[in-house]
Amino acid sequence: MFRRDVLGLGLASLGITLLPAGVVSADDRLDAASALIDRMIADLKGFLATDTGDVAARTAEIDRVLGTYFDMESITRFSAGPYWRAADTAQRTEYTVLFRDVLCGTIVRNFDQLDGLDYTAGASSVKGDKFVIVSGTFTDTKGARPPVNVSWRVLTPADAPPRVFDIEIENLSLLVTQKQENVAVIRKGRGQFTALIDAMRARLDAPAHSN
Repeated sequence: MFRRDVLGLGLASLGITLLPAGVVSADDRLDAASALIDRMIADLKGFLATDTGDVAARTAEIDRVLGTYFDMESITRFSAGPYWRAADTAQRTEYTVLFRDVLCGTIVRNFDQLDGLDYTAGASSVKGDKFVIVSGTFTDTKGARPPVNVSWRVLTPADAPPRVFDIEIENLSLLVTQKQENVAVIRKGRGQFTALIDAMRARLDAPAHSN
């Protein structure tokens, strides 16, 4: 549960930084990725400081932050696995909307679990030509939960802002886990992409998402 809760820490607001055109040095990528996470954490703290518990406000904020800090297009495509290529345009469009709504709903339902968490930045490292891994630790200031190590996998293109692609909690990739679950749903539905869409609709219609 705590691992899922930490996904909510991929929240907040503005502050997009483009890497300088044509500059792709490791140091530039490390600095850009670390700065992105720092801004996101600062934004989250700011939101939590004024949060009233209003579900609509939380949902709007989370949706805004996902669009600001996360590469939702790449995340959505990856989450459907190889079946993304088999889906038609209408199915991809519908799944994109549903996936984001489900993600927002999940974070909102667990939002209170973020109370009392403190974040300490750790080391960062370049991962191939596309990614930078930014590490850190969440600590429960109330002492009720053990510290949790987190790694933010950040895309760092030279011609676009860095964006978070995945979050690993204690070396467990949340995106890969979601992809495995989605692929299992499609396979159970005889390989039909509509099975995944139906599953997403069902999750949104469930009482837990009506908050």
